[in-house]
Amino acid sequence: QSPMKRGAPPDTYGRMSRLRLVMWLAFAVLESTCVHYYYRSYVEHSNAISGIFYDGGDDGNGGNNGIGGLSPGDGVKFKSSSSSPPMRTSNPYAEVFGAKDPADMNINIIRTKNGDQEDIHKFKPVLDADINYEGIVPERGYPKNTHYVDYATSAAEAEIEKHDRLLIQGMYFMKTTNFDGLKKELDQNTSADVKAKVCLNIYLCNRRIPYINTLIMGLLSFSKPKEQKYIQNAEIHLLNTEKREPRLHFKYLRETLSKLPFVHTTHNITYKDEIYDNIKDRPLIFRESFISDEISGLKICIESGLPYCVMMEEDAAVPVDFMKLLQEQVIDPLERRDMIREDGTGGISVLSLYSYYNLVHFSYPKLHSPHYSRNKYGEDAAKVNAARISQGLPPHKIQFNIRDKYYKYGTVAMMYTRESAIRLVEYLQKVGVDPIHNADEFMNADEYFPTEFGIDRKHVAPSLVNHIGYYSERMADVRSRGMFSQLNTDVRFMYDPGWDLMDWFE
Repeated sequence: QSPMKRGAPPDTYGRMSRLRLVMWLAFAVLESTCVHYYYRSYVEHSNAISGIFYDGGDDGNGGNNGIGGLSPGDGVKFKSSSSSPPMRTSNPYAEVFGAKDPADMNINIIRTKNGDQEDIHKFKPVLDADINYEGIVPERGYPKNTHYVDYATSAAEAEIEKHDRLLIQGMYFMKTTNFDGLKKELDQNTSADVKAKVCLNIYLCNRRIPYINTLIMGLLSFSKPKEQKYIQNAEIHLLNTEKREPRLHFKYLRETLSKLPFVHTTHNITYKDEIYDNIKDRPLIFRESFISDEISGLKICIESGLPYCVMMEEDAAVPVDFMKLLQEQVIDPLERRDMIREDGTGGISVLSLYSYYNLVHFSYPKLHSPHYSRNKYGEDAAKVNAARISQGLPPHKIQFNIRDKYYKYGTVAMMYTRESAIRLVEYLQKVGVDPIHNADEFMNADEYFPTEFGIDRKHVAPSLVNHIGYYSERMADVRSRGMFSQLNTDVRFMYDPGWDLMDWFE
């Protein structure tokens, strides 16, 4: 019954409506105040820091070698613009966007990787020209600090979850797979159509986290049983680069990995290349060791006599049907255009199978960027067919493009012809004496080996091989982007799209 029918005073209903309105307005004011307070607290806290920690260098397994390896003891200084204590360095936004004037954001001292040299450089960090850093705010609910990890953005959280699933699947794969059946099949299959064309070298070391399991799982995963024969397109070599004294006893490599039926040979490339034979009074510095390892791997490719060489790091991930995709999407199109030939000659200097799309530095699509996470990540990120169908999208289309691309760092997954491998060895031996750069810059940057060879560097897009080495063993020392200082990947990478529309209707 209405208030009027129950005998209530005539204005009771009006007073109740006004009361609801007052309560709603009070709630709206309170919510607006909380949002304003949250934003102001963030800005004031961010302004407490006008310096920035930068990550750089490499632990010998790829990544960014261009800024020199920093650690908390490397003389990087912060200057505070207020008396407030600096905020925890795991919050990436305060570090990137804390200074209102980007000109104030600089590193005072940078030490090089070479222990016997301490060159001092000053530079300003690379900022994205198309983003308004002054007005940017974080995503709602981020950064998210949990007991185990720090998630900078929702995009970073999504990619780290994909990364962790691949790691767990790889460990489960190696623990449960019986390779006897594969060995029997490989021994019986001697048909000419699966003759090896690629020398595949995998660099690995004695890591705490066995990324190599994920890579092996990908190499042995095929959408159809009959396509497993493609694994024989590659002659697979494992290259042990472990030089750290406490980890020289690489039991997993010796007792498990070296006995896998598809592994051709295991090599310990802990020796020095001949260009360093005269160095007897000290260990090789990082740059020299990096160059020596690359030369050793290239020589193994050359000695195999195979026309093509792929050099890959252990913290790489390859998709289901990788060897088939490499043949049909990369090698065959290049051979049809006579850019490479089955005799190992042809017109590529360096071809990166990883396209360096989402990087911690030097690119806009950063997973740590709230702007990218909110506006572009959902469009870029690979979606399996089940998700695509649920969103009314067509099935995933497997298509890769090969194009010229300038980039000068990283060796996640590189392809060469036998001819370019021979010439690269000669070039690295020439520039490797008292090197001014790491090996990857000499190999990639157009002004170095591509110019020497006469052909620009190329890459495959989206990535045919992806980088997943997020859990860097330097996480305890480097705080440039929270705990995930190596969050370099390509969110467009598709490990396995799953069934397509035709499977759905069947």
